Amino acid sequence: MIHHNPSSLSCYHCALPIADEIDIRYGDATGQEHHFCCQGCLAAYHMIHGAGLEEYYRRRDPAITGMRPTTTDPNHWAAFDDAEFQRRLVRPVGDGVEICLLLEGMHCAACVWLNERVLQGLPGIRSARVNFATHRATVRWDPQQLSLSHILASIDGIGYHAEPYDPDRIEQIHQQRDRALLLRLGVAGFGAANAMFIAVALYAGYFSGIDHELKQFFHWVSLAIALPVVLFSGMVFFRSAWSSLRLKRLTVDVPVATGIVVTFGYSVWVTWRGHGEVFFDSVTMFIFILLTGRYLESAARRKAASATERLLSLEPRTARVLRDATELEIPVRELQRGDQVIVRPGERIAADGLIRQGRTSIDESMLTGESLPVVRSIGDRVAAGTLNQEGAILFEVTHAGDETALAAIVRLVEEAQTRRSPMQSLADRIAARFVVVILALALLTALGWWWVDPAQAIEHAVALLIITCPCALGLATPAAMIVASGSAAHRGVLIRGSEVLERLARVNRLVLDKTGTLTCGTPHVEQLQPLSGITAQQLLALVAGVEQFSEHPLARALVREAKLRDIAPVTGITEVISHPGAGVTAQHAGQTVWVGRPDFVSATEDELPPQAPWSWIGCRVATELWGWIALSDAPKADAAATIAALQQRGLRVTLLSGDHQAVVDAVAQQVGITEALGARLPQQKEYHVAQWHDQGDWVAMVGDGINDAPALARAAVAIVVENAADVSVATADVVLLNRRLESLVYTVDLARGTMRCIRQNYTISLIYNSLAIPLAMAGLVIPVVAAIAMPISSLIVIGNAMRLRRLGS
Repeated sequence: MIHHNPSSLSCYHCALPIADEIDIRYGDATGQEHHFCCQGCLAAYHMIHGAGLEEYYRRRDPAITGMRPTTTDPNHWAAFDDAEFQRRLVRPVGDGVEICLLLEGMHCAACVWLNERVLQGLPGIRSARVNFATHRATVRWDPQQLSLSHILASIDGIGYHAEPYDPDRIEQIHQQRDRALLLRLGVAGFGAANAMFIAVALYAGYFSGIDHELKQFFHWVSLAIALPVVLFSGMVFFRSAWSSLRLKRLTVDVPVATGIVVTFGYSVWVTWRGHGEVFFDSVTMFIFILLTGRYLESAARRKAASATERLLSLEPRTARVLRDATELEIPVRELQRGDQVIVRPGERIAADGLIRQGRTSIDESMLTGESLPVVRSIGDRVAAGTLNQEGAILFEVTHAGDETALAAIVRLVEEAQTRRSPMQSLADRIAARFVVVILALALLTALGWWWVDPAQAIEHAVALLIITCPCALGLATPAAMIVASGSAAHRGVLIRGSEVLERLARVNRLVLDKTGTLTCGTPHVEQLQPLSGITAQQLLALVAGVEQFSEHPLARALVREAKLRDIAPVTGITEVISHPGAGVTAQHAGQTVWVGRPDFVSATEDELPPQAPWSWIGCRVATELWGWIALSDAPKADAAATIAALQQRGLRVTLLSGDHQAVVDAVAQQVGITEALGARLPQQKEYHVAQWHDQGDWVAMVGDGINDAPALARAAVAIVVENAADVSVATADVVLLNRRLESLVYTVDLARGTMRCIRQNYTISLIYNSLAIPLAMAGLVIPVVAAIAMPISSLIVIGNAMRLRRLGS
């Protein structure tokens, strides 16, 4: 039932505050009443606690009372089609919508392939990418052709469980999964320990002699101990194997389940026949070890993929807003553009916005990697997830929810983690066929040993099935990419995908723009030289009036200079047109105004400014040149050290700028660059990048402005820096969120280190399987040892990837 909420309550399912206008109440079997914020949370509660959706359906529609659909029936998942539930978790994108799903039951790269094949076969699916390392799927579809409930039902129908990835509940989901796995692990451990005690007695009797009836008694007791272990603890392997076989797809659980069934079945046959040796101790022990390995792998994957969770945890759950002069605390998801939000010291900022009252220092380290707090005051921008340290502020929301910079960063990180590189695609194809090869080799092993000893034939074939696993192969690339992208995001470097790191690792030429990239990006005016009887105040007022519409650092410097001198920009500016790399034209008082480079304002030889290492901006009104403004921009403090470090790594560094050659040469000399090209227009920058590419160079272009966009798009790797223009960000492969140029060195090292790590992981997987297969076929590995070795190979791969976190520390 839905009631008015008279007091402050939190949703029992997601723990978020419940809006005043709605309160969904439900009484459980014990009579305790719970409160929910939406129909989706109520339905999810029923599913998690095993009550099914019957009560949920009854409360929503009495006409379907008594209906208990199977999990493959889309009606079972209909609650996730609830509009309020989807408003929080489904994001509109392009020609459809997108959601991130958390998948349960994934154990190998073949599981990834199977889920993607099934999803991509559904009508209306635009794209489906599954990340094995995080067990998350990003699905984009047309809601007019396909509902979310049908997507979830399709995944459930192949033996996996999916639910919308909700950051507020991720820890709860992990705990539930761990508890279920630990219960199976506990049963397997208890059974394995007792089976081993009996096996010790049987082994002793094998050497010293044992009464046949006593031996048979021990066999039956071992069977009784092993039966619940196989049926309960081993059920996870059987379900997954059966689902893949039913769909004529092979996953790693097929050979595992086959090994368990063959070993257990042979032992039951020996017990029933009353002659031979049993392997109940082996089957219980390797189920226990396999489950232990899966638990450790799950923990390692969560640690490797924790970057996204850390970013998501930065956003507070509630915010204080001023509405009708009253302070209200509301869920962050209800914030709207234009809301006035109060943030006190020690609180995190809930949305992007502009400060309207107050002054404070803000810790932006988790977003930009900058360790020192930044002072912000009236008119300055603030970002969601950053920490207010000193003073109370009031800011106006400009972007909330999925529109914030934090949400964009999270999407970029998740996109980077789910994108597949060519290396990963090849590994996935190999893993999908690897199981077929292993089954064939196991059959050959069994046939080859059967003439020696049928019992040994079973044991050796089972050992081969268990020890050979494509998990390490499937984890080789995603484990490294997950750690690399997460570590980079923590340091204020966003990487769009794994293929970007592959290309960046091959780069041998780095091309840098000057203004805002190599320099501080905060130019200041050195001189005002008015002409034609124009005063300095008139010149600056007109130039500031035209340039106030531009994002270029030089334009911002001119507007800032006018403000410092208390000169109001002229009004009535119309028809402003930007000419990237050249300047701006506009209309004022019926005349055309040109502001920009000397050649753009059509200066003659006699009108050119004096030769000096400054950037000159000219202003022409109709046919009359009004004057010149000189600006300078110092190189960043770490520029020289960064250039030296890049050159030490074998990179050829080039400075490519639209500024005067004299200015470009002066800056290049200061920072140690030997190749500097100035006075280049955007199309000329693109031409140079294309020319270097044709010569065989792998070029990375670093820029920030609209005039850099063509060259960025042409480069093998496009890198943009903080405060870059939107069009530059749109073409970027890497985004540097902090002001430190040394982040370039870290990014190059990370790319090379990641590729080195991936190659090492593939080598580990190759060596492991090259040794494991012949040893198992030769009968030198028993099933218990195989069960220990299989998860260790995956853990070694994950551990090797974790070393990337230490890069640059």
